[in-house]
Amino acid sequence: MDFTEEQIERYSRQIVLKEVGGRGQKKLLDSKITVIGCGGLGSPITYYLTAAGIGSIKLVDFDRVDLSNLQRQILHYTSDINKMKTQSACEKLTQLNPDPEIQIINEVLSSHNVKEILQDSDFVLDGSDNLPTKLLINDACINLGIPFTIAGVLRFNGQVLTVIPQKKTTCYRCVFGDISGNTASVSCSQAGVIGLIPGAIGCIQANEVIKYLLNIGDLIINRILMVDFLNYQFNFIKVIRNDDCPACGENPVDLINNYDYKIDDACHG
Repeated sequence: MDFTEEQIERYSRQIVLKEVGGRGQKKLLDSKITVIGCGGLGSPITYYLTAAGIGSIKLVDFDRVDLSNLQRQILHYTSDINKMKTQSACEKLTQLNPDPEIQIINEVLSSHNVKEILQDSDFVLDGSDNLPTKLLINDACINLGIPFTIAGVLRFNGQVLTVIPQKKTTCYRCVFGDISGNTASVSCSQAGVIGLIPGAIGCIQANEVIKYLLNIGDLIINRILMVDFLNYQFNFIKVIRNDDCPACGENPVDLINNYDYKIDDACHG
């Protein structure tokens, strides 16, 4: 498989797995992923996918490291305060594993740049903490035919949904519809979150990527994983695809150019 001796040693614990092997590891090294947000979810996602040997990782975030981030955003250290999160993340990830090509994009994801940013990805991971960005990721990935996973955390709770456009699985908009005018939603800064919750949920998202790329196991599709870490309740809720969904339905519309996502300076996790 043209591995170096160092790569064989680095990835040996994965290569010995019959579900991975040399061919699987080569698939990971040849894969391109994009992570939206280098915060609470993005930290474990990028740490573990970098360690696993994903070949190309694109980091998208426009925010700077703040002291209040450090309780959960483990990519960043106290010495990184005021540094761009993408830069801080890139420094840690390249020290962890020099194999992946790390690309950083310091921009707010919007309807104007989303297709260009995501278009060459094999898989996209949502690490944002606001509903408009999640909808934008959903709509763009479906339009481009890119598999993705969307997650959310709040207080002691987390949820995960994976969408495979080629298989026409239930998408985020099927479940939540048009929530652009939702003023009742709250962020982690308002409601709080235990720092390890995004860590655990981000690990689940990373696992979804690896399983998809290797075509192994069951993905969290057509269902949402709901986790209550306070009471240790893990539940799957079946979600049914909406044939009239404007994003993934039988007659999709051009949401990217004709929908107001109302994305401002909300942070990515």
